[in-house]
Amino acid sequence: MKNTPWLVIGAGAIGLFWACKLEKLGNKVHLVYRSESPGKKITLESLADEDGQQQVSVTKHKIKSFKAEDLTEQYDKVLICTKSFDLKDAYSQVAAHVSDNADIACLCNGIGAQEALQKTLMETQTLWAGTTSEGVLKIEANHIKHTGLGDTYFGEWRQSTPAKYFPIESLTVANIHQRMIEKLAVNAVINPITAIFNIHNGDILNDEYKSLIDATLSELSSIFTHPKFSYSQESQHLTQENLKNRVHTIAQLTRLNRSSMHEDIRLQRQTENSFISGFLLNHSPIELPVQRLLFEGVAHAEQREEVKKKLLSLP
Repeated sequence: MKNTPWLVIGAGAIGLFWACKLEKLGNKVHLVYRSESPGKKITLESLADEDGQQQVSVTKHKIKSFKAEDLTEQYDKVLICTKSFDLKDAYSQVAAHVSDNADIACLCNGIGAQEALQKTLMETQTLWAGTTSEGVLKIEANHIKHTGLGDTYFGEWRQSTPAKYFPIESLTVANIHQRMIEKLAVNAVINPITAIFNIHNGDILNDEYKSLIDATLSELSSIFTHPKFSYSQESQHLTQENLKNRVHTIAQLTRLNRSSMHEDIRLQRQTENSFISGFLLNHSPIELPVQRLLFEGVAHAEQREEVKKKLLSLP
């Protein structure tokens, strides 16, 4: 299977990064772009960890790029790197070129889009949900910069018996839902707060946001440890102290980065708000006044100043 091409859908930062990564691992890669062609060569400024020191190297990667309507081959390995709200539609545009037994993987923020995609797939196809903490910035259509080292995991969205293994060695985890809930928890703090207040990730650790962060973490721990939460089996360990450690670690490691939601608002693009705060509001067994404020602050630009005042006055 290794010699059959991977089809990577999405020419954003993560899509370009994974196209390069797969090519570097010896795979053929075909990349589907929607609006802006990355051309035939992608430049990757990549981080490597040499004896604890992060070093930058620049490599060029030859990747064939197509629009969805120009595909001619059949693919048995697909990686979708789009925003959550585009996931199902992006797949539908290439579905005719995907084999009946294909491994179909997705890397997107939040929860909700994966199940919607699963319902459109054949029983013989396997959906792999993924989560990554790699930091990548898109400089130009064909140029990306690796800004932070991280981990990536994939797991079957619906567990099969016997369990399967992801086509790339050592990236498979048994319970991807737990990893995704853990990432969702961090995203539900960092993404909306940085977006609403127009700040870098590390700025949430400043004293002026301490009460807000504490209130957000307290509320989140109440959902995740609640026995009636949809994913309670995967989230019971997310106590307030556990969440605080996770959020502080990620905020510190990515302190100079801007969250994807921050960038979406800055560039006036659609956000993944509905799959992060929206998911929690729709699945929580209890009221979530802080997440409600965060959701509204991201969703409605005209309310943002008022929401800021309310958030900063939380006890």
